[in-house]
Amino acid sequence: MEQAEALSFLESLLGKTLHLTVLDGRLFTGIFKCTDNESNIILANSFEYRMPSKSAEQKAMAQAEATGKPAKADMTSRFVGLIVVPGNQIVKVELEESKFATSASATSAASALPIRTKS
Repeated sequence: MEQAEALSFLESLLGKTLHLTVLDGRLFTGIFKCTDNESNIILANSFEYRMPSKSAEQKAMAQAEATGKPAKADMTSRFVGLIVVPGNQIVKVELEESKFATSASATSAASALPIRTKS
């Protein structure tokens, strides 16, 4: 991808909702505001989601065994507002597609964006 094409692609993402997964398994969802040469990403109106704790998982499994019905352990979330996610911590970037998009590719909730990692 040449530089002009890459810049155009990034500009097309401005103001759209991104989902960023980081090395420790957390997920950040927010509105893409900007990035830099180190692949740091700034998100506005962001939420942080964490995987359920081991005790919550064990409680859900015990409930499922006791009742014979499926049980779930929800992710915990909190509002974090305007954040900078370090580029060296990002594992995956996903674009949230609009429910009202008319293209055939809009059938999935999110599509993965290829990201380049530094070695």
